Amino acid sequence: MLSAARKSSARRGWLVKSAAESIGLLLLTGYLFYDKAAAGMIFFPYILFYMKKSMERYEKKRREKLAAAFRDGMQAVVAALAAGYSVENAFRESLNELELLYGRKSDIYSGFAKIVNKLNLNVNIEEAFADFAEESGVEEITAFAQVLAYAKQSGGNLIAIIRDTTDSVSEKIEVKREINTIISAKKLEQNIMNFVPMGIILYMRISSSEMFDKLYKSASGIMIMSVCLAVYCAAKVIADRITDIKV
Repeated sequence: MLSAARKSSARRGWLVKSAAESIGLLLLTGYLFYDKAAAGMIFFPYILFYMKKSMERYEKKRREKLAAAFRDGMQAVVAALAAGYSVENAFRESLNELELLYGRKSDIYSGFAKIVNKLNLNVNIEEAFADFAEESGVEEITAFAQVLAYAKQSGGNLIAIIRDTTDSVSEKIEVKREINTIISAKKLEQNIMNFVPMGIILYMRISSSEMFDKLYKSASGIMIMSVCLAVYCAAKVIADRITDIKV
């Protein structure tokens, strides 16, 4: 996997970006709904919520990318096994394929390289793979590590089990990819609709600013705008949950 320093740097960069985005959204919300950008900062706790959700999206994308790369790595291992290599040597051979596909600095190459290094130190394949699975945090890799450990303990046909498990992992990843492809258009529509209400308010403010004077300068108007903001936020949360399909 990536070094701890590189991981930490990537996460810090993502968090800084998320913080800037959330502050910008709050300032825009304050300007559109309350006529004062600074008014949006009363929702300051939203920054922490936004950063948390943003980091979850970051980790989800990282896991999906690593899972797809893991499938390619295991297919290289299966090809090496079919060519007559032992399990240990098959992992060593897979590094050449991973270097061509993803480069030496990729997560998957670093992970497989660590496995190979541990094998060179006479660490059992199941133990080396278990460490890789724990560090990756990827569901498919963890499941594979568990199957591999059970196969070694039970004395089954390890090569056949690796091949079958790799096929199963590949099918699951393909299902996820197909689902993402199917709902990608709906997600795009959702993202557009998320900005339509604010776009309408912004347009009305620019073209007919006097229409919003009563909403901004009276207690009842401020309450109405607050209700509209609450409804808008609730609709966005519901839309996000509808398109969040887990496999």
